[in-house]
Amino acid sequence: MTNNTRKTTNKLTLRPQRHEQIELFLADNVEISSIRDEVASMEHPFFALKGGDVRDRVYKNGNVTVSVRSTSTGLATIFDKDIWLYAISKLQYAINNKEPISRVIAFTPYDFFVTTNRDKGGRSYKELEKALSRLKGTVITTNIKHGKEKTEIVEFGLIDSWRIIEEKKGFLDIGMVEITLPNWLFDAITNTNVLKVSLDYFRIRKAIDRRIYEIARKHCGEQYECEISLEKLFLKTGSTGTKEKFKFNLKLLAKEDSLPDYQILFDNKTNIVKFKNRNPNALKADKMLRFNKNKKNIQQIKSLFD
Repeated sequence: MTNNTRKTTNKLTLRPQRHEQIELFLADNVEISSIRDEVASMEHPFFALKGGDVRDRVYKNGNVTVSVRSTSTGLATIFDKDIWLYAISKLQYAINNKEPISRVIAFTPYDFFVTTNRDKGGRSYKELEKALSRLKGTVITTNIKHGKEKTEIVEFGLIDSWRIIEEKKGFLDIGMVEITLPNWLFDAITNTNVLKVSLDYFRIRKAIDRRIYEIARKHCGEQYECEISLEKLFLKTGSTGTKEKFKFNLKLLAKEDSLPDYQILFDNKTNIVKFKNRNPNALKADKMLRFNKNKKNIQQIKSLFD
C-alpha cells in the first residue's frame, strides 16, 4: 500500500482531529488525558448503532439476556455514549485525585465538544439536548446470575436525569450541563469496573467500527491478541443489519488497518476474527503473564499500560 493510498483509506475510519491538542487538555479546566468506558456496556450492546431506532431489542448470549427499550425519543446511540464516556472520565479523574465525588456530573457543552472531537457550532448544542433525552429515555432489563441457583432480574436507565442551566455573563450566554448518573453506573465506576480507551475513539466515524473497537478492548485487555468467531462478534455488536453486510464492513475495516489500538485479522475460511494489540508492550506483557502468577508481577505487567 502506497503512502497516498494509506492517507485516503485512513479518512474512511477516522475523522480528522478537529481541535488542537493543547485546547483538548485545557477543556473544562480538567486534564482529561485518558478516557474510561464502563465494562458491562462494552460487553453487551446497550446502545443502538442507528439514529432514530425506536424498536425494542433483545440480545441473548449464553445465559445472559439483555432487552433494550426506549420512549418516543428513540434508543440512545453509540454516539450518545460519548456523554457517558466524558462523565465517567471526569468522575475517574476526581477519584484519582481524591476529590469529592457524587452522581451529579457538571460540564460545559463547549468542553464536551472539544474533548470528544465534535463541531462547536450551534447545531451541536441542539444535538446534545436530543442525545441527553435519548439517554434518559433508554431502559435496560437484564438477568444477573448469582451462582447456579439464583437469578436476579434488573432494570435500569442509562442516566437518571439531566438539565442545562443557562446563565448570562456580560455579553456571553454560558451553558452548564448537569447529568445524574444512575446508582449502578456510579457503583461500577467507584469499584473500578472501567477500562481506559483511546482518545482516538472519538475520531472513529462509523457506529459499527466504534462497537467493534470496544469489544476488542474489552476482550483483549492486556493480552497481545485474542480471537472471536464472526458469529459471536456479530451478535455482540447488536447490529440490526445482515450478517453478510457485517462481514463486508469487517473486511473493509481490516483492510484499512487504522482502528485505534488493534489490528484486525479475518480468516475467511474459518470465520475467525483475531485482534492484535498495537501496544509494543503487549507482547512482552503477554509473555510475562504466561510465566508469572504472583500479585507483584501482575502489577508490574499492568504498569506497562498506564
